Amino acid sequence: MAYSENRLRSLLIPSIPLILETHFHSVTLKNSESAWFIETHKELLDSVFRTTLMHMIEALFWSSSDYIVYLNTLEQEGFEQGVFTAEIFGDHVDIILEMSKDINLTAQNIMFKIIKGIVDDSIHLLFLYNRLMECNWTRFTGFARGYLSNKNKQIDHLHEQKIAVMGQMAAGMAHEIRNPLASIKGFAQLVSHRLREPEIKVDELKEYLDITIKEIDSLNGLVTDFLVLARRGDSSKNDGNIFDVKEVLHRVNNIVNQLILSDDIVLSVDYSKEELHTFGNASQLEQVFLNILKNSIDSFTTVRGSIDVIATTVTQKNEIMLTFKDNGEGIPKDISNRIFDPFFTTKERGTGIGLSICKQLIEMYGGRIQIESELGLGTTVTIILPWVHR
Repeated sequence: MAYSENRLRSLLIPSIPLILETHFHSVTLKNSESAWFIETHKELLDSVFRTTLMHMIEALFWSSSDYIVYLNTLEQEGFEQGVFTAEIFGDHVDIILEMSKDINLTAQNIMFKIIKGIVDDSIHLLFLYNRLMECNWTRFTGFARGYLSNKNKQIDHLHEQKIAVMGQMAAGMAHEIRNPLASIKGFAQLVSHRLREPEIKVDELKEYLDITIKEIDSLNGLVTDFLVLARRGDSSKNDGNIFDVKEVLHRVNNIVNQLILSDDIVLSVDYSKEELHTFGNASQLEQVFLNILKNSIDSFTTVRGSIDVIATTVTQKNEIMLTFKDNGEGIPKDISNRIFDPFFTTKERGTGIGLSICKQLIEMYGGRIQIESELGLGTTVTIILPWVHR
């Protein structure tokens, strides 16, 4: 059943006061400084956030062309607002950035529930989720860059670099969100295609939808993951657990096969006979694998794509070894030593944060990653993980 845009709009707009009150209450509870800040500046903050949320709600219903124009101006508007905000609240950088993140998450949680309550078509639902998250994080990226660029003028060179990293991390959030969004879109399209077939296989559709729901859940987890990454070295291994690497590879295999349905690319995965258990975070490792495989997919230009994934063990060292080998265009030698540098990228729209995140996540739990590549012949990524025997 198609949803009514007017009805959905009429439900979303009245939710803005609830979003703002929930947001201000959440920030107030953090500490006394935040409570003072909200009490002192609530009227101005309320006006700014209210206008932004109104525009984002309208953007959900715009045509593709109008929406693209909106996105192109959204980050610049956020940048300008960030510069202006820094001039007014320059001494409260931590509170401002925390508030910017919190308002995005609060708006998404409340609006997602409203959208889900009125939109029962999965394709439309994912479309609206996608737009809302994209608008939120595009605005946040622009705001963070604007705010931090203003602060950079007031501090010494070393501190300037550290603050700039925070702004780049905000941009990296949008980059990392694209992986689960791409898989959600792929499975939604696949389900739509299957529903047109004469015989509907309920079990198969349920499996696709289960994966889609899991990917949506993982988007919320990504926010926490990025906060951990921003505090390099401040992560606790108590957050990890023992899990099966084969199960992670199986999920990744299903996701990537949907991404390459229309491409001339073949993905093969070969597992070792031994049990492959390691200690860490399965969701984070899944994102690492997806990031590596997406890089391989992006590397194919004129050749027929081939990606071979092999998972085996190195018994004498109690290690699991995973290799991801492609026959893509490869990496030039003059930049191969920079591929793990944060924010270094050769892609036109890349953020340069993907591989640095992969490296940090792998090393967080005692693993390591290395990349060998030759221009014109392809790239091999090797990941070594601790092997846990059960």
